[in-house]
Amino acid sequence: MKLISITGENVPPSKGGSPAETFDRSIVTWEENGQQKTLTVTYVRYFAKVLAERGIYDEAAEKVPVNHLAALLFAEKYPNTPEKRHYINDTETFLALFEGFSLAAYMERYPGLIVHTVA
Repeated sequence: MKLISITGENVPPSKGGSPAETFDRSIVTWEENGQQKTLTVTYVRYFAKVLAERGIYDEAAEKVPVNHLAALLFAEKYPNTPEKRHYINDTETFLALFEGFSLAAYMERYPGLIVHTVA
């Protein structure tokens, strides 16, 4: 997998009072076999807080937001999934993406793509 970009964003609120502002989206784009592929993972924003509370990953301390990591971790954990858009609303499913995760190892593996952006 040759990574092209890793981004994250807050899901914009929709009409009708939807609780969309409580979701984040993580997007990873890579090249594989000469084709560009993009995978999107949308998840409950609260999961980032759970990661920190359980001592798994603290975006405030590490300075790299969870929404810049989740899609890449999903793509690596499930490389043969045919769907390109995923929604995770289960805490344990989301936390499983971060099993064995090391930011230092990722920064070494993907230099220049994962940047410190949390203030």
